[in-house]
Amino acid sequence: MAWHRATSCLGRLRGWLGQVPPAPGDGLWIVPCRAVHTVGMSWPIDVVFVDRRGRVLRIVSALRPGRAACCWRAWGVLELAAGEAARLGWRQGIRVSRRRGSTPMRSGP
Repeated sequence: MAWHRATSCLGRLRGWLGQVPPAPGDGLWIVPCRAVHTVGMSWPIDVVFVDRRGRVLRIVSALRPGRAACCWRAWGVLELAAGEAARLGWRQGIRVSRRRGSTPMRSGP
């Protein structure tokens, strides 16, 4: 996985907005975060809510544009291309980790 970080207030608010759709293997790590929305997006995403240790609390598969999802127990969120969580075999209770050296968000066209 190639992680992109969104840790500033503006970065967390913006997420994938104004970016190119995530490719398989790309993910956006948003911390701290307990809720996300897809208002203004034109593609669905997988949303993975995690605790501080990276344990998956909830997975919302293919969250469509114009929707929202939350998990009040979450510390952070991983946003992936739709279908990526299933492709990776992720499920509630497993631990995921963000490798060191994440890259900044890439710009849209």
